[in-house]
Amino acid sequence: MLNDFVTGALGCERGRAIVPQTAKLLRGARRAGIPVVFCNDAHLKGIDHELALWGDHAIAGTEGAEVIPELELCAEDYVVPKRRYSGFFHTDLDLLLKELGVDTVIMTGLHAHMCVRHTSADAYQLGYKVIAATDAMDSFTEEDYKYGVKYLKEVYGAELATVDELLARF
Repeated sequence: MLNDFVTGALGCERGRAIVPQTAKLLRGARRAGIPVVFCNDAHLKGIDHELALWGDHAIAGTEGAEVIPELELCAEDYVVPKRRYSGFFHTDLDLLLKELGVDTVIMTGLHAHMCVRHTSADAYQLGYKVIAATDAMDSFTEEDYKYGVKYLKEVYGAELATVDELLARF
């Protein structure tokens, strides 16, 4: 949930629509002492392979690569920069989660059929339980969203839950 995905280069209304529920979930997780980890695109201009498909977006060090203010990034949160769709691919996310004692990841953000899907794939392959916060994730289109969520459930055994359902467990 970076500026470029909500209001910038790849911004879309569907991304803006999930901000309130995402913020609500993050506030609840923080209150419950659950680690909040942002896996943020931080692309190298003119170098990263992904930019050929999507154009310049979330270039490391720019405002477009910063977490949107509504999510209230805190000093206690963790930020893992990534240069590909998956938050695990050539990052230290797995090491961080293992050191935090995490065995379950709650997926949020954009896009259910791309970054959320690829990060969930790696989480599953690494043995994490995957939960999809269905009203705190979306895609460019309703079709892409539904496809992405269905794929998470059918292929990775992801549990589907709303933000309110998750908060009731904290």
